Amino acid sequence: MKNIKILLIEDEPLISRNFSTILENLGYTIVGIAATAKEAYDIALCNTIDLVISDIKIEGNIDGIEASKVLQGVYNVPVIFTSAFNDDEKIKRAANIVKMVGYLVKPIRIDEIDTLIKIAVERYKILDKKKLVNINSYYKYDFAKNVIYNDQDKAVMLTKNESILLSLLLNRQNKVLEYDLINDTFWINSENSDLSRRQLIHRLKSKLPHIKILSEKGKGIYIKEEE
Repeated sequence: MKNIKILLIEDEPLISRNFSTILENLGYTIVGIAATAKEAYDIALCNTIDLVISDIKIEGNIDGIEASKVLQGVYNVPVIFTSAFNDDEKIKRAANIVKMVGYLVKPIRIDEIDTLIKIAVERYKILDKKKLVNINSYYKYDFAKNVIYNDQDKAVMLTKNESILLSLLLNRQNKVLEYDLINDTFWINSENSDLSRRQLIHRLKSKLPHIKILSEKGKGIYIKEEE
C-alpha cells in the first residue's frame, strides 16, 4: 500500500507523533498533521490526500466530524475516526454526517488501523484514482501528479489555484461543485470571494476549452461528460 497519502487530524502532540510514526512504519505517507479544522483545510489545499484519519475531539469550534465532512465533500476522500472514548452518540453522529470507513478507540492497535486503511483503499478505489485517466477524447488527467495533458501528451500549464479547482471538479465524480465549497476552499471569510471565484472559473475554462465546465444557476459548476 505504498504512496497512500494520509492527512492526520490530532491535537495531542505526543499522540500525533507516535501515530504518525506507526503509519509511516506501515508504509504510508503522512502529508500533514493538523490540530484544528483550519490547519486541516490548509494542508489539504496544498497537498494531494487519499485518506483522512481524524480524532473526533480537536481544538477549535469545529470538531473532527465537521472538519471531515468538509474534506470529504470537497476532495471525495474516505475518513477513519479515532476517539479516546467509545461514545455511541458520537459514533452515530459521525455515521450520519460522514461516510466513514470505521471508528477506533484509543489506544489504537496497529493491526486494526492497518486493516481499516486497506479497506478504505479497496472500497474507495484509491489506487485506481492514481492512474492516468481519459477525461475525454482530448484530455488525460494524472491523479497522482494532478496534471492534465492534451492530445499531444503535453501538460497544460495551470496555476496552483486553477489546478486545485480542476482537481476538485474531477473528484466530485460528475456532481455539482457548490460555489460555497469553492469559496471556502480558496477565500474563506473573504468579501471578494464571489468575484475571485468567477475569475478563477473563467481562467480555467479559457485554458481547457475542450472541457465543458457548465454552471447550475445559483448552485455551482460541473463538468459535462462528452457525448
